[in-house]
Amino acid sequence: MSCAQRSDLNIYGCQLPYANVICQTRFNEKLRRAERHLTFDVDALARAVCHSVSRHLNDMVSITKLAEGGFNRVLQITFDDGYAVLARLPYNTTVPKHHAVASEAATLAFLRSHGVPVPKVLGYSPDHANAVGAEYILLEKIDGTPLSDQWFSMDTKTRVKIMKQIVEVEKQFMSIEFPANGSLYYRRDLSYSSRAIPVSQNSDLSSPEQIVIGPTAQYEWWYQERALLEIDRGPCTFHLTLFLVRRF
Repeated sequence: MSCAQRSDLNIYGCQLPYANVICQTRFNEKLRRAERHLTFDVDALARAVCHSVSRHLNDMVSITKLAEGGFNRVLQITFDDGYAVLARLPYNTTVPKHHAVASEAATLAFLRSHGVPVPKVLGYSPDHANAVGAEYILLEKIDGTPLSDQWFSMDTKTRVKIMKQIVEVEKQFMSIEFPANGSLYYRRDLSYSSRAIPVSQNSDLSSPEQIVIGPTAQYEWWYQERALLEIDRGPCTFHLTLFLVRRF
């Protein structure tokens, strides 16, 4: 463990009267690297990207690693006119298999249909049995500057304006009503033996493009041995009532 001690700034860039200890720790680095190891066909991924945006392979100029998160490796594919596509590939340890990618694709499409500013899904595969050899989701890259790069240089008035915009987006989230608890999917990505509840009562459940509520894709329900449990992961239509017990 290596530690660096700072006593000058807080998160707002102001002087602090006390010490702020910043620690960087390496824990089981070899194991963590093994968990993130992912083998896939780069050429096949390039072809999938070009197909998703109707472009020729010769128009592609670079494929670069943009980031590594807790569950995905993110690549940026750039074309000769500057247009860029992001490819997110889950690690082999990311769960639930199939459901995580399938639900993310359907959820993003659903949010866009409700006017929420999220990236456009250009293509995806929730199954690793494809030409790429891995699950993936392709997203249109949104132009802009990360808020974290600008936050500390903004004045209070600008910060308040941005926070109000974030609250408006959250209001859009909270205004959407669902008939059940679970995760969103395209009907085609669930087996027809799986329970599925249409998001809209007037929708055709037999349509493969229909967005439905299926089993939860939350990581906690599928982690390690939990994936082997034969339990009901949804969708759930019952309502939970919270009882407040007052102690005397």
